[in-house]
Amino acid sequence: MSKRSGLILFAALAVLFLAANHGAYSGYFQDDDFDSLAWTPYGSAAEYLKGVLTPKFFPNNFRPVGHFYYHEAEYLFGLGFAKWVAVLHVFHLLNVWLVWLLARRLGATAFSSAAGCLFFALHMALFDVVWKPAYCFDLLCATFCLLSLLLYARGRWILTLISFWLAYKAKEIAVMLPVVLLCYEIWFGERRWKSLAPFFLISLSFGIQGLLMNPNQDNEYTFRFTFAALAKTSLFYAARVCLVPYLGLALPLAAVMARNRRTWFGLAAMAAFFIPVLFLPSHVFSAYCYLPFACLAIALSGIAEAAHPAYTVVFLLLLIQRDVHAFRVQRRETLGRAAEVREWVTTLAAFAKSGEHVDEFVCDGAPDGFRPWGVEGAIKYLYRRPNLKVGLGSDVGPASGRVALLRWDAGERRLHIETVQ
Repeated sequence: MSKRSGLILFAALAVLFLAANHGAYSGYFQDDDFDSLAWTPYGSAAEYLKGVLTPKFFPNNFRPVGHFYYHEAEYLFGLGFAKWVAVLHVFHLLNVWLVWLLARRLGATAFSSAAGCLFFALHMALFDVVWKPAYCFDLLCATFCLLSLLLYARGRWILTLISFWLAYKAKEIAVMLPVVLLCYEIWFGERRWKSLAPFFLISLSFGIQGLLMNPNQDNEYTFRFTFAALAKTSLFYAARVCLVPYLGLALPLAAVMARNRRTWFGLAAMAAFFIPVLFLPSHVFSAYCYLPFACLAIALSGIAEAAHPAYTVVFLLLLIQRDVHAFRVQRRETLGRAAEVREWVTTLAAFAKSGEHVDEFVCDGAPDGFRPWGVEGAIKYLYRRPNLKVGLGSDVGPASGRVALLRWDAGERRLHIETVQ
């Protein structure tokens, strides 16, 4: 296939993706976004750079690459949500292109590479990543992991190491990348085991620090190394593959039937990147499939090459049919919640612009799904006062100074604000 034909196909896929996801531009920020916006604008570029360069693990969940996106996007776009989403879509399409380049580098035909890219570009399990800025960490981590793999395949060792480091600084799941590079050496490389040593040393360092310094001792972020945890998470993520319960558990059969190194490599890479989230049974999200499914797209390029083209087309059509149904349900729910949060934030923003002095906020209720840290973060962000006192429900204490009472009317979907001395 010529470069011109490839560009035309990619442009067509980009148009299809943007047409399917145009509703994302009508969405809005969620609680995790405002939790980040409450503090990310105040850091300097030097502080974020220091966070990227340090080899220390951050127990406060600071991810300098992803949080720098918040810092810059807030500076450039403010609360112009559509612009934030446009950046997400640019990076997602970049990742699709990287999957294409990697599949082709590993010997996939144009047809089988296109099949893998179509799977990855439009899969419903990745909905949140391309609709919500809060999942920029997964998106950017995938970008640098795919770039690292591609650079490694091209023999660019230093650039591979830099990309790996940036991937980890975007999200901790990248700690498994050295295992994926090992798989590459086994099936496609020249068995350069010594060149992998720095990658494993970095991964081991961050892994040990993460286990020893993890502040989450008994909550939803706590690792549970039990069979029950593994069973729960495995069933959840397996159901995301084809949006059919249990069907994803049959993926190992594909490795046997395809007898293709690319399939083996893609499935092994997917399994490696899934490992860190498989032991978080209280924290399961479809968005965590993003990087593993990029690897699954590589595996699919191998399966598509081994199967008759008609079977691949039928599989993709059936998957798209399942995607469309799930997409409509998720889009309706997401836009409904976004409209309520936008109303809440817009009303509070207008009140903040009035210039009325407030010493403390007391909140009674919030839009569905807009959790307390989002409410607090939105108030602190709009008032540009990180230390502003905010009382939430049962946490409300004795008031001091001028207090603003925020009451959310779920029936009318409106925010009522009253100030008292």
